[in-house]
Amino acid sequence: MTDQVPQKERRTGQVAIPDDMMSELNELQHQTLARMEGFGWSVGFVRRPLFQDRVVVLFDPSGHQHAVLNEDGTLDTSDGNPVR
Repeated sequence: MTDQVPQKERRTGQVAIPDDMMSELNELQHQTLARMEGFGWSVGFVRRPLFQDRVVVLFDPSGHQHAVLNEDGTLDTSDGNPVR
């Protein structure tokens, strides 16, 4: 068995889901999130790419499916959104 070197945390003092995230969502995103929460989906994490809008990622109750909550309130479930 090989020794595993712990990865350095790249998030410098930032939490995965910020406390003020709901204030950052627009009305369409709020509406979609409320509907999805009714089906058991929840916010998994928020990506904050440099110089880009936040990316809100939702997970289904089983944790096997994910979707990106777009600015227009739509969900993107395509495989073009890799989750590491």
